[in-house]
Amino acid sequence: MSGSSLTLIAGSTKTKEALQEQLELLLGDYVHVKSHAADEGLPHSLEDEIILYSSDAAYANKKGMYSVNAGKIIVGKRTVNHEYIDKLLRIPDGSSVLLVNDDDDATINLIESLYQLGVDHIQFIPFRKGILFYEDVQIAVSPGETHLCPPYIKEVIDIGVRLFDITTILEVVESCGLHKDISSKISERYISNIIELQRKLVYAERDAKQMSEHIQNVLGTVDDGILVVNGEGLISVFNNQLAALFHVEAQEVVNKYLEQVMNRRDITQFIMEGNDESKFFEIDSVDVVIFRLQMIKEHTIVATFKSVHQALEIEKTAQREMRNKGFYTKYCFDDIIGEDEVMKKRKQIAKKLALSEHPILIQGETGTGKELFAHAIHEHSLRKNGPFLAVNCSALTETLLESELFGYEEGAFTGAQKGGKKGLFEMADNGTIFLDEIGDISLTVQSHLLRVLQEGEIRRIGGKRIIPINVRVITATNKDLQGKMRDGSFRTDLFYRLNVLNLNIPSLKERRADIPLLIKHLITKSGKWVKVEQEVLEYFMQYEWPGNIRELKSTIDYMLTVCEGNVVTKSDLPFIHGLTGNSVPSEYPACESMLEMQERAFILEVIKQCNEKGKAASRELISSYSQDSDIFLSPQQIRRRLNILESEGFVIKGRGRAGTKITVAGIEYLYFLKSEHGMH
Repeated sequence: MSGSSLTLIAGSTKTKEALQEQLELLLGDYVHVKSHAADEGLPHSLEDEIILYSSDAAYANKKGMYSVNAGKIIVGKRTVNHEYIDKLLRIPDGSSVLLVNDDDDATINLIESLYQLGVDHIQFIPFRKGILFYEDVQIAVSPGETHLCPPYIKEVIDIGVRLFDITTILEVVESCGLHKDISSKISERYISNIIELQRKLVYAERDAKQMSEHIQNVLGTVDDGILVVNGEGLISVFNNQLAALFHVEAQEVVNKYLEQVMNRRDITQFIMEGNDESKFFEIDSVDVVIFRLQMIKEHTIVATFKSVHQALEIEKTAQREMRNKGFYTKYCFDDIIGEDEVMKKRKQIAKKLALSEHPILIQGETGTGKELFAHAIHEHSLRKNGPFLAVNCSALTETLLESELFGYEEGAFTGAQKGGKKGLFEMADNGTIFLDEIGDISLTVQSHLLRVLQEGEIRRIGGKRIIPINVRVITATNKDLQGKMRDGSFRTDLFYRLNVLNLNIPSLKERRADIPLLIKHLITKSGKWVKVEQEVLEYFMQYEWPGNIRELKSTIDYMLTVCEGNVVTKSDLPFIHGLTGNSVPSEYPACESMLEMQERAFILEVIKQCNEKGKAASRELISSYSQDSDIFLSPQQIRRRLNILESEGFVIKGRGRAGTKITVAGIEYLYFLKSEHGMH
């Protein structure tokens, strides 16, 4: 360490302390620093190699100092402490700012220095001692002399004591005769402080970016499209759902103007100038309601784009909850999509049939929507306020179907519950019962059913009591009942009782004009905003659809699950529509029973739905879902079935809490189960 020595003379204690700290930080290894402040009183005589004055004012103020003996006298130049520059940069453009310092010359000096440094977006007004009021000034800035500010100014920014600039530091270095290496080290120290500030800014920018990404991710989980613009129409928020609707990239449209992004003048006009809170629009065949909210204070408009279908679904769900989980219809005629003439005619006939009290037999291929019509007929009938119960006859064994339909008395068989059980016919009293897949019922059940239709009464299994009932019966089948009557497996007298009124539902290939409508409906219902490529549409229009609307729905579900981005292409078609034609792949494992197939389809469907929501499915979750369906499986039973499904490559079981995920092969297998066997 060189033995150079330096004495600092400053005006105030505060300045002295700040400058001594700066000198020791930069030169402390090489120079011994002592300091005095004029307001504390200066020594009578002063002798040192270098005497450094903090400013011209400090040099001029030599009160009480008789002898100064120095190898070198330096009057330092000072500049704003860079650590506080960002405080100045945050002051709004064009503001009038009072600059308060303890000396008039120093004040002017500082203003010039700030303009020189590029802080020129605000207008500085110099403070003069004795003047207490400055017009149109709300903000004051001071280098450590805030106590001098007029008391009426609320916002006072302290930019700290001004420090020596680099030229002063280098002049001191030169006067001490320090080696070149040392002087470059000292200037690097000076610059490193500025780099440190830059680092803080980089970190702040990174944190802001992470926060912005976090907000974008949060907005991405919302089902609605969300848009935020300022008064000029500059976009600040545009979430992924909205990006999918307008086929743009969310990141690319932020900070652009609304009309550059949306080529829909009607929509941009409503968002920017609309008086209504909400308005209906059709965007790329998707029906949307836009809700707008003006935030006056922030000069901001927030617009929420909601799929009409979803809004209706939410409403319906709420209504259903309100109806106390009673037995009711889920669909009405408006839910039956169809503009094809054949379909329109069938709907008109169905409405007329609904108003009568006679039994109706609905015939049609699998997946044409027979159950939908049954619901709508009840909803349109005079019994619409009564219960509606639906049962799939092919899903139950003979004994189970009998006890479900007709009920049983206590002790009628082993496991019969205490007090017996009401059957569905009793529960449907004054309403409608819908028996799906009627062609699959046994001759025993047929004779019981005939009695109900002839006598309007039932007798529970194991009971003697006759219970009168008033129920309208709607049945449906995809079987050839005429053929079944010929071979004796279906009673002729029952057929004529059920087939008083007849409704035939057209297959999808008979109403091809409805395919684009149905595709639009199914995509909208999924809550996703995607486009279907023309090539896919043409293929759909030519395909035979043996599984009808149910097959179309499964195909769309599959394609929406596997498609990349916002467009469904031909490469997203399931393998059944691929080069293998319509042959069912032989590599699928054979199931022993219809029940096993239903269990497999149920388990895979739950896993698929969970995965789509970004969740992995646990055994407990699948088990709890099964309690609300016709299939009840314990976690233990599910574990066994998952092991088998995993060995076949349809699922991947996560360890511990990770839960189970469905594979692409699993999705195709589920699709196969649903389309081949007419499962819901």
